Amino acid sequence: MDYTQVLAEIKKGRIRSLYLLHGEERFLARQIEKAVVDALLPPDEQDMSLTVFDRDPAAAELATIIETVPFMGGKNVIVIRETRLFRASRKTGGDGTEDELDTVDERLIRLLSTMPEYTHLLFITADKADKRRKIYKTLEACGVVVDLSPLKARDVRPWVVAKLTEMGRKMAPDAIEYLLAAVSMMPQISLGFIELELEKVALYSKKTVIGRQELTEIMSAVPEVSVFAMVEALSQKQVGRALALLEEQFTAGENVIKLLALLVRQVRMLWSARELAGQGYSSDQIAGQLAVPPFVGEKLVRQCRAFPAAKLRQAMVTLADADQDLKSGRADKFVLERIVIELTVPPSNE
Repeated sequence: MDYTQVLAEIKKGRIRSLYLLHGEERFLARQIEKAVVDALLPPDEQDMSLTVFDRDPAAAELATIIETVPFMGGKNVIVIRETRLFRASRKTGGDGTEDELDTVDERLIRLLSTMPEYTHLLFITADKADKRRKIYKTLEACGVVVDLSPLKARDVRPWVVAKLTEMGRKMAPDAIEYLLAAVSMMPQISLGFIELELEKVALYSKKTVIGRQELTEIMSAVPEVSVFAMVEALSQKQVGRALALLEEQFTAGENVIKLLALLVRQVRMLWSARELAGQGYSSDQIAGQLAVPPFVGEKLVRQCRAFPAAKLRQAMVTLADADQDLKSGRADKFVLERIVIELTVPPSNE
């Protein structure tokens, strides 16, 4: 079951006894945890009836809490964050002895199979759960397992639209495309980050429909957005604007290595887009190959045409050298300025 289905169930009042939330998207885990707790416990009961562990308690202790009848016939809600019970099992020592993850108390497994109706238990972990484990199979049969892997850029739009609706706002088509294109720059998309930026834009703009201008003004300080805008400027031969955007990041104290990594990723995507386009791939096919939304694929195809293939190849070599020089202390932030300028200079062999 995915997170949208789980939240829809909770909203309708269907709360399961058992949940396993596994995956790196902690923002969604917090959303589901809050939804379950708020649905089951009024605020004045949470101090007494909500138990939160930041790691696995002893099996006997957990079993006791699960079986304890709540005061005045209410509900018990137990949240176990950073659980290790569902991680892949490992062998320790030369004798092949199984580690503690393979010796989960059988009493606990039996309890999960016959949870009392007054207790609800959430296990949360950023690790990928091992589906072979007995406790995983037990929970899957008796409760709900939710995979919270980070969303792909192409899957973010529905989430953004739903969040804007929740905030009573809309976003102009060119604004939402700009936002999603910038998000596609991120090696890993953080929904918590996107929500924070949407809240900032909503506070900045009093308009019901948020336009691209408001969006770019409030998000210009975000490194991913700035590098995205910088490459867009370079594709239009606006080297002055590109350097100004880079300087803004330096002034804000952004890490040079991070800026370099973002630039490397964008140049690599441009290079890949150019190679694929040269092989006859359409922009939609290129978007699929690069796991970005279709309109981002179109933008990459349009941008890559502004850079000769030799220039992009040389840029990748130069960026790799810059990475080594920065990490060894042989270069400073100005190496990025040089690379930005060189990206607009025709290669010597063309």
